[in-house]
Amino acid sequence: MIELRLLEQLVAFAEHGTLSVAAEKIHASQPTLTRSMKQLEEQLGVTLFVRSKNHLYLNETGLKAAEYAKYVLEADRDFEAKVRAYDRSLHTISIGYCAPVPQMVLTPIINNLFSGMTISSDMTEDSSFEEKLKEGIYQLAVLHYKPEDEAFFCMKCGSEQLYISLPSGNPLAFYPEVHLKDLDGLSILLLSRIGFWSGIHRAKTPNSKYLLQVEESSFAELAGNSKYPIFSSSYFVERGETLCMPPQKPHVHGDRTARARTQNRSFQHSIQRVLC
Repeated sequence: MIELRLLEQLVAFAEHGTLSVAAEKIHASQPTLTRSMKQLEEQLGVTLFVRSKNHLYLNETGLKAAEYAKYVLEADRDFEAKVRAYDRSLHTISIGYCAPVPQMVLTPIINNLFSGMTISSDMTEDSSFEEKLKEGIYQLAVLHYKPEDEAFFCMKCGSEQLYISLPSGNPLAFYPEVHLKDLDGLSILLLSRIGFWSGIHRAKTPNSKYLLQVEESSFAELAGNSKYPIFSSSYFVERGETLCMPPQKPHVHGDRTARARTQNRSFQHSIQRVLC
């Protein structure tokens, strides 16, 4: 059985071209690397190098061997990663969330269902979620759309509408309904991590200035003491919570309708219906 370290050294030599540079890159001495290459030739029973008084280089067989060695090393890394991922999956459930509210609502439910297991989660834009499910990176994912791939088992877990609070003096406050594109050009207060919703906002309002806040406490303070429009989720609005108090405020795919309601803020804000 050929040791992987010999293949790693062969690849290093093929990539760097000289014993001195290859030895430096793999943190070995030149004599050690020379002995390793001779040992590899002996184990394979073939000559891999052309040797002259002041030069050493790979022959045709050596070049092909280095190419195959790369495949073997990549397969070894893939093997290790997959075995570790499988073992981790026996003790850990990794979940991708497309928006904050599903994460907030489902995490305690999943914790109760799988007590004793570690729950690992990401909350981000969901364009890569299907691929991560296939690769075993995620065991569960919450998306804002229904996957077309029939290999996935999927079911609707909820719906959510987006609300927006506008200053009463804003002309849009008098509209019977407002589209997201009507907000284009406004300065809008927004949390930085809102999952897939961020892309929809920016696509519909390319000229708006988003005052992004990383810290929820900073967002809440600004939301409660400014006239900036802010978005919130129907999840919070229907519970009578103020727009400035809840954490990140996403939109979960439903009928893609967004509405607004006056909340308990320091400035009077108006109710508007907003359509995407």
